[in-house]
Amino acid sequence: MSKKVGIIVSLVLALVFTLLIANTSNKKYVQATQKVEIVQATEFIPIGAELNSSNTKTVEVVKSAAKGLASSKDVAGKTAKIPMVKGQYVYKDALTTGRALRPGYVEVIVPVDLSSSAYAMPGQLVNVHIVDKDNRAAPLVLENIRVFRCLDNQGNDVGSGGNELTKAATRKNEPAAVALEVPKDKAAAVVYAASAKMIYLAKSGI
Repeated sequence: MSKKVGIIVSLVLALVFTLLIANTSNKKYVQATQKVEIVQATEFIPIGAELNSSNTKTVEVVKSAAKGLASSKDVAGKTAKIPMVKGQYVYKDALTTGRALRPGYVEVIVPVDLSSSAYAMPGQLVNVHIVDKDNRAAPLVLENIRVFRCLDNQGNDVGSGGNELTKAATRKNEPAAVALEVPKDKAAAVVYAASAKMIYLAKSGI
């Protein structure tokens, strides 16, 4: 092989290796910057609420950062297992196919005002007292009861300060009712007390 041919071969090989390296780098760059669509909450979403186009939207994120995040296909027909705040990305493990009521429990909606609700938000635990005005007492009847929803007087969900529409429609986003997860054997007593507006909540220390 002549010196001239050797130089040409070397140049060709150098060009091939350069192209291979560039191609590999381009593939890695494309993979690193590839984007996928995931779901983001557009308002506060309480436990048990269905995720749909009115409270979520799809946004693009880098694929490498989308691990565990839900796509629009993942949230179809699903409800929230945990409360979600506005702007939060939705994770697959935060979804369920129905309200996350535990076996042996029912959901009871209790009318409240700002003080009697303890301003407890969905997902928080409360202790339930029944006010006995005749005896000037408020005995504790249930402990560590989970709050499912907190509603204003328009029936809108209240949470994390609420949204601007809720604030405008109510007196500073004041809660009017809360939905509690109550043991079935205690439901009758809670329903009766709720109908007489005798329920007073206190936030649990747990």
